[in-house]
Amino acid sequence: MRNKNLIIVILAGALIIAGIGNIILGVSINRIQSYEDENVLRIACSKANSPAVLDPVDSWDSGANDMIRHVCDTLWEYDLTDPAFPIKMRLATNYSWNSGMDELTVSLRENVWFHDGSKFNATAVKFTFDRIMYFSNYSGDLPGTTHVCDPADYFFDMYNNPIINQTGIIDEYTVRFVLYEPNGIFLSLLTYEACSILHPNSVDATNYLVLGIDRIIGTGPFKYIHLIAGEELRLDRWKLYWGNNVFWDRILWDYYPDRTSANDAFLDDKADYIYNPLNSYISTYKVEEEFNVVELDTSRIFMYWGINNRKINNSQVRKAIAYAVNYSYFIEDIFQGHVVKVEQMLPLGFPYYNTSFKSPYYNTSIARQAMLDAAAIEGWSTAGLTAEPVGYDTTNDANWADADFVTYTVQESEGWITGILMNIAMQSDMDAIGIEIVVDVWDWESSIWSPPYNADKLELFYDDWSLDYLDPFNIFEPLLSNSSSKNLVPSSYSISGQDFLQHNDVLIHQWLEQYEETDPANTTRKAQLLYKIQQRAINELYVLVPLGFDKTYYVHHRSLGEVGYNIMGKLWLADSYYIPNIPTI
Repeated sequence: MRNKNLIIVILAGALIIAGIGNIILGVSINRIQSYEDENVLRIACSKANSPAVLDPVDSWDSGANDMIRHVCDTLWEYDLTDPAFPIKMRLATNYSWNSGMDELTVSLRENVWFHDGSKFNATAVKFTFDRIMYFSNYSGDLPGTTHVCDPADYFFDMYNNPIINQTGIIDEYTVRFVLYEPNGIFLSLLTYEACSILHPNSVDATNYLVLGIDRIIGTGPFKYIHLIAGEELRLDRWKLYWGNNVFWDRILWDYYPDRTSANDAFLDDKADYIYNPLNSYISTYKVEEEFNVVELDTSRIFMYWGINNRKINNSQVRKAIAYAVNYSYFIEDIFQGHVVKVEQMLPLGFPYYNTSFKSPYYNTSIARQAMLDAAAIEGWSTAGLTAEPVGYDTTNDANWADADFVTYTVQESEGWITGILMNIAMQSDMDAIGIEIVVDVWDWESSIWSPPYNADKLELFYDDWSLDYLDPFNIFEPLLSNSSSKNLVPSSYSISGQDFLQHNDVLIHQWLEQYEETDPANTTRKAQLLYKIQQRAINELYVLVPLGFDKTYYVHHRSLGEVGYNIMGKLWLADSYYIPNIPTI
């Protein structure tokens, strides 16, 4: 799902936090002995990265999901600290499929308590998934006054059919998911924060939790206490947590007006951890001995130039574009080395990443030859043009610059300096192969993805796509499925399956369909399909131009131990602690 950078203005009000009404007996409580009376972890964060929503079923932004992950539990999770990324059970303890792979029976963890004292059991699981089905508009009867939840697309297959038929209770600690058809990515989907388990005592079945008014109640290691708009988010340790011992009595997100202010506060020793550090501060953090900087040459954010394949319908032109982009300039000059060249649609280290797969690279000779091949099809005059690379013959270079075979429009969001630099570079790169680029400046509220949806607003567009859960299907299906085969689930923002690339390739779509139906245990088959999909999309049809992945940085005070670094950038601090004998902030 695309990352949406929204600044949510929340009306601050007095939050009355109810305490636990019942004393639960018979639960053993263990904890690490504090070095002080209270152990408080402070996080410096920009207001722009504060949670945009409170309800898991409607959550898509990192700020909200990072908070939800500490308060709520899912049935499954990926072990993101293990390079093999095994999927493991969390609130589930055992499971089995029927022979048809369309019924999943799940045994649930016992002696787990919600933060309001309610018991976790099959009733809570059924309630949660019935609620997901409601807000995903499975029945089509969601009131017009209620928006479809943002992750709704994930709960439909490639043909817009619901995945879950029903969730049934077998006994107090056993549930059964009945699917309409076998689905090879269902377990992966259950790891996503939208599937966090809630209890009917704590949330309305047909109304979203409202940020700044309601509170979220889960079974996770921390209780949600409050979010004061523009000031702080407070989570307190849940003493009856079923999992490992938790060191922190409290986690505080301190919100600053902007990312610069947050980074300055961290430098001034006002926080243990900096949330979403600015790249421009990384070099400073690296030379200061009180900070630990962890740099991962990968991330979950896929950066690319999108191509409207219907409007740019000659694959040789698309090939020329792919080979004409100066990737080194994009990485080293525009992004100052904080981006890694992408070779495929999967990040380095991601499951099914194939080291032998290579995407197009900067080669103006290949690009110019592709344009000459396109000209033979389109009937363009190529007099005075050769495929010699840029810099080999100044006369040839000038002739290419004057050719202007076609003109394409790209978007520029008002004031976004990086985007402006990217468009300038794109104009220069395309000018070298006879393509003129016109820049259309739009306000921040407008894009090709803004309702009403219109894929034909542009020929070329820069975008990035962030994976929400670990399975590759999470990025391949939204970007590469065909609009002819899947209608858009009615949602305010989502564009999954709308095929805004408009390639409509039958083979790619068939392979995606086969991947969705493949037994998740058949990793060989899945790897083969992913390779074929990428080979055809990137190196044969050139439906998009892969650019790079943001590097992932974790920066924290050196007194912190066991901060859960991971390729997905998912924040997990429940296992961290103060290292003894190291001065804290």
